[in-house]
Amino acid sequence: MAREQLAAIKKVEERSGEAYAGGTLRRSSDVNPSGVISTGSLTPEYRLTVGGDVEGRIVEVWGPDGVGKTTLSLMGIREAQKKHPDKMAAFIDMEQKFDAAWAATHGVDLERLFLYRPETAEDVSDAVKDFCSDGLFSMVVVDSVGAMIPRAEMEKAADESAMGKYAGVVTRMVKKAAPLAGKTNTLVFLINQVRANLGYGADTTTGGGFALKHASTQKLKMRRTGTPPFKVKIAGEDRIVGHEIAVTIERNGVAPAYRTATFTLFHLATKKYGPIGVDHADEATTLGIDLGIIQRAGAWYTLPGGLRVQGREGVVETLRSEPQMLDALRTAVLASVSSEIFEAEVAPEDIIEEVGEGEDKKPRFKKGR
Repeated sequence: MAREQLAAIKKVEERSGEAYAGGTLRRSSDVNPSGVISTGSLTPEYRLTVGGDVEGRIVEVWGPDGVGKTTLSLMGIREAQKKHPDKMAAFIDMEQKFDAAWAATHGVDLERLFLYRPETAEDVSDAVKDFCSDGLFSMVVVDSVGAMIPRAEMEKAADESAMGKYAGVVTRMVKKAAPLAGKTNTLVFLINQVRANLGYGADTTTGGGFALKHASTQKLKMRRTGTPPFKVKIAGEDRIVGHEIAVTIERNGVAPAYRTATFTLFHLATKKYGPIGVDHADEATTLGIDLGIIQRAGAWYTLPGGLRVQGREGVVETLRSEPQMLDALRTAVLASVSSEIFEAEVAPEDIIEEVGEGEDKKPRFKKGR
């Protein structure tokens, strides 16, 4: 390496300060692929290609009221708590609608969830910055960006204008959060609302300004598919127990975008449709059959490992009763698309050797890659 290059690198590290020395400036070949936190549903993970929401990044989820955005965030918190048992999760409840019982129903450990109910957009921005700064939090949820109201707007009368304040606060929030989240590997999960689009193009859009659009690594749009809701008869009355949801990947900075995942969210446990939330066994069965991981011959299905089961419902019941088999099937489904991220970028002849051991093993490339 030339002397001039070494001098430039030393200057950058000195400006970064002792706290980040050796960590701020790295060769790109030394940067490991980002980890992910499960969404709580296999189908979106499969469509996202990488297996979930990327840690250390900003993820935006938007859609109409009542579609399941908050529920999806709670499922994510549950998975973050499982993956990082030594860390907390944070829920910034700007809408003042957090339901502790509903969170617990979806498996959230309330003892490891920090709930914050701010008053202004500036409070939200400061909280996101603080939660992302120290590495104590695995995931921070803001519910919602659309409900954030700047202090200047709260203090003005109803007939006074405070235009531009909202977008400005959101812009500062994401600009501060993005680098901090990357350093502490914190997932920032922003829930956004639908707004009327008064300009050209689509009828609806999201708030937050252009900075949010550029700062988010993944952007997911949630909607109901229009399929009739799932109903069961309870005490002689037809009750709606779930809806089919479509999640469209509008942006994906780590894998191909523009894919749609369809799954069902249940808000009432029933014998017919399974537990509250997502029926993991049912969606794994659907994907397993579609991908050929579960082999079908007439009415019989062969699961990975050779177990033969009669009927699709028999497969679902088997997976419900065998969590290890369900985990193995989930791994096989995600492995079927994991190569799509890299196969177009790295040719086998570009790899000199693999260095490291075990899970830390990684390829070393020819000079120039």
